[in-house]
Amino acid sequence: MLGLTQFIWYWMAPGNFKAVWKKNPLVAHMIKEHNIVEGKSKFVTLSYSNPNFVYFAKIVSGDLQPQIALQAGYPAYYSEAAGLFPDNDAIHYLLGFCEYYQGDGDGARAQYEKSVELNPDFFWVYYNLGVMYFKRGELLKSALILNKAISLRKDRTIVDLNQNPFYWQIWHHLDNPGQILQSNLSEGIEDAALLLAACLVKKGMYDQALQIIQSVGQANPWHGDLWRQLHQKAINRQPLGHELVGSLQEQVQVRLF
Repeated sequence: MLGLTQFIWYWMAPGNFKAVWKKNPLVAHMIKEHNIVEGKSKFVTLSYSNPNFVYFAKIVSGDLQPQIALQAGYPAYYSEAAGLFPDNDAIHYLLGFCEYYQGDGDGARAQYEKSVELNPDFFWVYYNLGVMYFKRGELLKSALILNKAISLRKDRTIVDLNQNPFYWQIWHHLDNPGQILQSNLSEGIEDAALLLAACLVKKGMYDQALQIIQSVGQANPWHGDLWRQLHQKAINRQPLGHELVGSLQEQVQVRLF
């Protein structure tokens, strides 16, 4: 039997105390409310150092090149945000985007992979990882990731873009955010399919590549000339070739959303 002193010590130990009290519905509700208030307070504090998100919105709309991320204070902002909200997948995703266009590919991949751990349903993080591996010539890794991107439910990505405040900071500056976000998503899906089909042709999997080209690429293909060249390679069962790979690596870019 535990003595009174030992019992009190056991019950008041931080881990045991929390475990006991978290089972109480009222206490659990109070903890949840506290976390919400604390989160809002952190967000307000962080907002005082906001960079100009209009520039990021212009990247989304296609009016500015992504290299603007080097100039507008975003890396420092998202680094600070990651310290305050380490479990927010959007922060790691956005920090990864900044690091990529600062030339830190390894840092970007690490941030994207952290984002995937926290939220395995966001299309753009898989898309960007797949593009990055394709640009590095690691086509097997690229194919696996791009296949995952294409298989995701796309409505989940739209929900995330609407609900996460760190995405909202950017897209609410757009004139027609719903239309632009949906249009960009459709374009990203076709680009992911384009690179996936290229990976399959490269591996000699011509029939599988044709299935992707015919089901996605002919709907409303972006990079039309690249689709046509890839289609011919698959039909004629020809190797991909360095020139076509180089064109794909140049034209399909890491994107914001």
